[in-house]
Amino acid sequence: MRGVVLPVDYRRIEASLAEILAEPWDAVVLLGVAIGRPMITLERVAINYRDPGRPDNEGFAPSETAVVEGGPDAYFTSLPIDRLKLALDDEGVPAAISLTAGPYLCNASMYLARHMLNERGTPAGFVHLPPSPDLACGAEPMAMEMQLRGMRRILRELA
Repeated sequence: MRGVVLPVDYRRIEASLAEILAEPWDAVVLLGVAIGRPMITLERVAINYRDPGRPDNEGFAPSETAVVEGGPDAYFTSLPIDRLKLALDDEGVPAAISLTAGPYLCNASMYLARHMLNERGTPAGFVHLPPSPDLACGAEPMAMEMQLRGMRRILRELA
């Protein structure tokens, strides 16, 4: 198991993921923060579309473009999110299944990971975490201890 921080940068995300995903993985769980969500959300679908409505950390905001030109319209997660949701419920961690990873880099990174790993059959998907108390910015936070408990349970279920 290893954690890697990806750039919040549309121009660099594909190359960064390609380098990381060149290694063999048993499963890939991408994480991001969803300020408006008070619980852990397991994402079901990533679409081949970029139009975030706000810029990335480098000031770039693609408009109505594909994540992968000529790629499939969407990828479903290949993580067992129904089982993961039940495990989080069992753990007492507030969780939900979300239809889509949203329009920002979360969607792009999930789409790219699924696209790159599709032929290898490596399970991959995206999990949104709620903001921690120090990042809440007026949104409903979740204690870091609860988030860690949830992520540990997800990783145990995938092991």
